[in-house]
Amino acid sequence: MNGTFLAFPATKTYFSHLDLSPGSAQVRAHGQKVADALSLAVERLDDLPRALSALSHLHACQLRVDPASFPLLGHCLLVTLARHYPGDFSPALQASLDKFLSHVISALASEYR
Repeated sequence: MNGTFLAFPATKTYFSHLDLSPGSAQVRAHGQKVADALSLAVERLDDLPRALSALSHLHACQLRVDPASFPLLGHCLLVTLARHYPGDFSPALQASLDKFLSHVISALASEYR
């Protein structure tokens, strides 16, 4: 999460109520929510729109997050994984994760259509 805030400062606007300092408990808690959502997406890969419909609705209708923020987070996730696991982060893995994240992003943005 902190990487997204550093690379794309405009994304901070949705988190003005949180302590955004690096390593804060609130940032870690939100990061855990993102990780949980990605775990759910992996478990329900065959029906991502339905699996992520509540999150899509929350972000579109209540939080009013710009859907352009989702690909930014996806990019930061890829960069973070590549940085922390350079030996495992092959071009094939990057392509697979990028495809997975693009499907997750599409499902999250479905409520905006």
